This record gives sequence, C-alpha cells and structure tokens, in this order.
Amino acid sequence: MTVPKIWLAWLCIIPVVACAQRSYTIRGEVNKLKNGSKIFLIYEIDGNSVVDSTVSAGGQFSFSGRIGYPVSSTLYLHKNPYVEKLAPKEQMDYFRFYLEPVVMHMRAADSLKNIVITGSQVNADQDTFRKMRSGVDDKFTALNKEFAALPAAQQADSAVRAVFIDREKAIMDELYAVHLAFARQHPASYLSLISLSFVAGQEKFAAAAAEVYAGISEQLKQYPLAAEIPLQLESAVKTKVGQLAPDMELLTPGGKTMKVSDFRGKYLLLDFWASWCGPCREENPNLVALYDKYRSQGFEILGVSLDRAAQQQQWIKAIADDGLRWPQVSDLKGWDSHAAKLYGINAIPASFLLDPEGRIIARNLRGKGLEDQLRTIFAKATY
Repeated sequence: MTVPKIWLAWLCIIPVVACAQRSYTIRGEVNKLKNGSKIFLIYEIDGNSVVDSTVSAGGQFSFSGRIGYPVSSTLYLHKNPYVEKLAPKEQMDYFRFYLEPVVMHMRAADSLKNIVITGSQVNADQDTFRKMRSGVDDKFTALNKEFAALPAAQQADSAVRAVFIDREKAIMDELYAVHLAFARQHPASYLSLISLSFVAGQEKFAAAAAEVYAGISEQLKQYPLAAEIPLQLESAVKTKVGQLAPDMELLTPGGKTMKVSDFRGKYLLLDFWASWCGPCREENPNLVALYDKYRSQGFEILGVSLDRAAQQQQWIKAIADDGLRWPQVSDLKGWDSHAAKLYGINAIPASFLLDPEGRIIARNLRGKGLEDQLRTIFAKATY
C-alpha cells in the first residue's frame, strides 16, 4: 500500500520573497511532568535540522526562537529519537504541531501527546482540517485493516494487491478533494498552501488547484512554499506519458552530482522512495531482481530519496541493508525536495520509466506491472 501526499501562465512570474524572521515563544504546562524532565523541540526549515531542548520545572517548560514561516515540528520527552535509538517496544511521549511565529500556549494534564494549543491560528486550522478529513481517514484505516486480515498468500497475490491499490487510489482522490475544499474555504491560512502543494502535481486536480491558488491571499503568496506551487502545477503536464522527463541535479551520499540526463541511451527507472517508507522497502527486493536481470541489456535505476537531513544515516543504511546497487541521490529535504516538486510527488513509492531518449513511457509501475513492461521492452530489443 502507498504511503500518503491547467496552470495559469502568470503564476510563473511570482517572485520568491525572503521571509523576515519573526519570534516564536512556546509556554508549556503539563501537570504531571516531573521536575528536570528533558524536552526536545525538533523541526526542519530551509533544508536544515533544528534541535532545541529545555528542562521542565514545576510542570512548566518554554522555548523561544525566530522563524520566517510556520513549520511542522515535534516535541519529544526525554530523548531525541534521531540520536538515541529506542529500546524494543519502547513508546515515546511526543506531540506534533505547527510552530509559527507567535506566542503559543500548550497545556495538558498528563503527557505531551494530550497537549491542547491556544494562541495559534495555524494549529486551530489544523484541527479544522482534521475534522474535514476524518471520514477519508476512516476509509484508509478500514482498507488497511481489510488488507491486513487477508492470508499471507492473498496479500502476496499481485491481482489482489492491484485491486487494493485501485481502491486506495480512489480514496486518495477523495483526500485531494478535501484538501482543495479546505484551501478554497480558508484563502488566508498557511495550511491552504500546504494543501495546494499536496494536490498541485495531480493531473486530475490541476485545473481546480490553479483556480484555488489564484484566490489565496497575496500575503500567502509571499512565502517560499507558494512560489513552488506553480512548478508543481506544471508538473502535472510535464510528467505525462510521452513527455521528455524534466532534468534535475542532485547529490549522491558521497557528494557526487548526478542528473537524469546522465542516463540518456538507457531505459531508466526514476524511483522515488525513502528509508522510512515501508511499502518502498517492500518493493526493493523486486527492483533488485529486475536490475540484476536487465542491467546488462541497458536498464538502469536512479533512486531519489525523500529522506530529510536528520535521516541521512538511515538513508545510507537502508541502501546497504536492501542491497541497492544502483545510483542514489537526494537533497535531503523530505517532501520539500525540489525533485518531488518537479515531478509532482506527494505519495511514495512513485516511479517514472524513461526510454533511451529520456521520454516518460510509464508511471508508477510496481511488482508484476514493472516486470511485464521490462520483459516487453527487452524482448523487442532482441529482434
């Protein structure tokens, strides 16, 4: 199962405006928090990981700093999970939220996970959005439970998996529609930019996304994320089957620069994945087998990771653990990756199969579908 995420010409001339840094303050109070408890605040901004920490006293804690725009953030109790490995079956107390440049109050009776935020419009909007998407979330949960209840033999059956993937895609379409509805109803909310970014690369919804984007506030359009949405709207057309694949330049784990155009003359699979993506890792043995089978005949793979900077070592370890012998690249910006924006990626695994001229001949082939396509390609090549 996948892990879930007509342009207007004038949109492309919107300038990228640097956002002024503004102060944020978090004032937290968790009644049952013991004195001396260490709390970590972790977020990523502009491709950089930020880690801050504080110690509680009398159940209270605080953080302060400066940011240019709201960022997805997490509070962790006692340890930084990116540095300290969790013990088997260890459960962390943590809380995910949007850090924005305001004074935010966080209160809970017993643990971080039950925090309630006041003083933050972005987080209030997030609560509204959660309610809007709850019905869709229930459908995803039910589908996953249904799949998990199948015998292992049926779960491995490609025909059965294909049916579930089709059902999953239909629910994803419902989720895209919820994101558009939220953005249409909240033209001044930063979350509307996030929703539009999630939808913009989808061909089926590109025209509606462009219309909603045109209606958001001018203030929102000054943020860096807003400037990337026209690129994503274009991706819905530029990554159609038959189009020349957009070129991009990223770094390998060793710091070498690689481009899509470096692989002209070969059939290339652009494989978008991440070390934390379970379905991606499940697909890797199939890719290894196909790579071994067809590499000598002109088949190559370029892995594009959506790991973040804090996950660099996990990415490198996953490459080794899964035996991925083909080139791997990333800008370590996660979902904010330029490559993800350029190709309209908001769910992984995702892939594009290119011919030797660099044109897209298929999208999102997995398992038997990819195997059949390669068999057809290289059978013809032998005649």
